[in-house]
Amino acid sequence: MERVLTDFVKTLRNVNIRVSPAETLDATEVIEKVGYDDRELLKNTLSLTLSKTPDEKEKFDTCFDDFFREKLSSDETPVREVPDLPTDQTANSDLAQHLLSDSYSDMELSISKAGEEAEIREIKYFTQRSVFSRRILDIMGVGKLEEELSLLGQANKGGLPSDLEQKLRNELTHLRERVSDYVQQQFLMHGDVTGEQLREQVFKSMNMGQIDRSYLHEVHSLVRRMAKKLANMHSRRKKNFRRGKLDIRKTIQDNWVNQGILFNLRWSYKKVDRPKILVICDVSGSVGAYARFMLMFLFSLTEVVSKIRAFVFSSHLGEVTDEFKGGILEDSIESALSKYGGGSTDYSHAFSDFVSLCIDEIDKKTTVVILGDARNNFGPEKAELLKSVYERSKQVYWLNPEGKYRWNTGDSVMNTYSAYCTKVFECGTLEQLERVISTLLKTAI
Repeated sequence: MERVLTDFVKTLRNVNIRVSPAETLDATEVIEKVGYDDRELLKNTLSLTLSKTPDEKEKFDTCFDDFFREKLSSDETPVREVPDLPTDQTANSDLAQHLLSDSYSDMELSISKAGEEAEIREIKYFTQRSVFSRRILDIMGVGKLEEELSLLGQANKGGLPSDLEQKLRNELTHLRERVSDYVQQQFLMHGDVTGEQLREQVFKSMNMGQIDRSYLHEVHSLVRRMAKKLANMHSRRKKNFRRGKLDIRKTIQDNWVNQGILFNLRWSYKKVDRPKILVICDVSGSVGAYARFMLMFLFSLTEVVSKIRAFVFSSHLGEVTDEFKGGILEDSIESALSKYGGGSTDYSHAFSDFVSLCIDEIDKKTTVVILGDARNNFGPEKAELLKSVYERSKQVYWLNPEGKYRWNTGDSVMNTYSAYCTKVFECGTLEQLERVISTLLKTAI
């Protein structure tokens, strides 16, 4: 019984219901008092013990119903009759005899025991279902049954299968279906979270430009979780001060009453201003999909970096910072992309607009982040504009969504612009974007 509860708690944790060791012990006491006979009573008492929030209670109900399947009582269980078979034909293997005589509930129990022996709770991936199904069938003795069916077929001289052979083949087909259903249920309980993590890993490693729009809601949730993780990692103290050098004069003054023994040390404190980050995103057709995730990532980090200004362009550049204040982040991004995207890329014009808008505000506390493929349609480069930004700022990061093997090919002028960048990154996946922004936060704050 302890194994049943342990497995159930593991299932709850797999769907992000937090269950502490103390709560597990409480659940053990609950089961000792109420038992497993009254299913509804068990469900209600465990729900009070293990689930806390309305969302967790909803997940708990689903997990409980899936885990503790309704069992047929012995008096309700239909028992299959053994067919009248010729006296010269008998079922020799244990599985054949069980298929012909056992009740449905007994067969369910046999499948469950075989599942435990096959370690079905270790199932993780969708593709493992057939592997575990075959493993359970082998443990139950399907191999011997198939050999017996083969011998029955060889012994049949009339060409048509005998009644026993036909009956066993029908029961074997039914058994395969029941084992498949059992494995599917176990996968839903034990494989969901791992499958979700695998799905997230696929999204992280997928090229952002290739993510289908039907997955955007799911990927947006993933981006927010990634941003929250980085925010927690790089969060600063509420006081914007940093301890500096030892202040000798104040230390001696404070310890005068201690006869000069330096019990209390005093430090000089240096005020640290919040960093400023200016983001320039190319939202033309070739890069717009990447800009969507870049903007979402950065504006999810406002608790770490409060001074973020965002600019987007395809030819003309415009500021979209105010559109992100107070509105829904996804809607603000779509509005910015539709307003400024779709045109032919012109970096020279965009840099000219940016310099005219922001050059006086850029100082040594400012980090400039540029997202673009540096493809200028063979137009003028005007790298001197980027040079003026580079010389006034703390650092300039360029994030290029294309693979490095495509840089400086065709109309790409990446080499020209990279001369005036602190660092240049290949940034085509969410995984790469996460690493780049983590590096950015380490150096910018």
